[in-house]
Amino acid sequence: MEIISDSAKALEIISIYYKGPVKYARAVLEKWPGSGAVVVYMGGEAVGAEIFYAVELAAAVCVHYYVAVVPEYRRRGVASFLVKKVEELCGAGVYMATTTGDNAAAIRLFRRLGYVGYRWGELPRGAREVLLKATCGYDDDVLLIKGGDPVAVATHTQDVERLWRETCLKPFLNL
Repeated sequence: MEIISDSAKALEIISIYYKGPVKYARAVLEKWPGSGAVVVYMGGEAVGAEIFYAVELAAAVCVHYYVAVVPEYRRRGVASFLVKKVEELCGAGVYMATTTGDNAAAIRLFRRLGYVGYRWGELPRGAREVLLKATCGYDDDVLLIKGGDPVAVATHTQDVERLWRETCLKPFLNL
């Protein structure tokens, strides 16, 4: 497997294989300087993609925003390869992802890679509000985090406010 930085191809793969709206993925790539997109190739074929970004909270945080694998290549380690490579690229101290409670495959993937899962309702309100903004995880039920305690990481910063406004709120309002 090889990994290549390619925003256009990553957006294409995610728009085909991700089950939710991708306008947020496009917004983060267009409006957030700490964002990136990678595509995994096997035998010259694009088989998976991830869009990610960095944001400053109490620590440098890397958010796995969208991860998608072509169905024929699932359960072959492609998603694990993507997540590990993005962790290397980000070089952050803390990593986060969100998903829905019924996405057993994503929860299993991140837990296997050392992430701890929390339901939003388990977190104190102030921490939850900051982390929802930092991840734009409003459609999700579960926060997965590695390298830090969510309450300790959840410091409101201008960085998270700007990220939320430009890549979550404005696309939601179709501005």
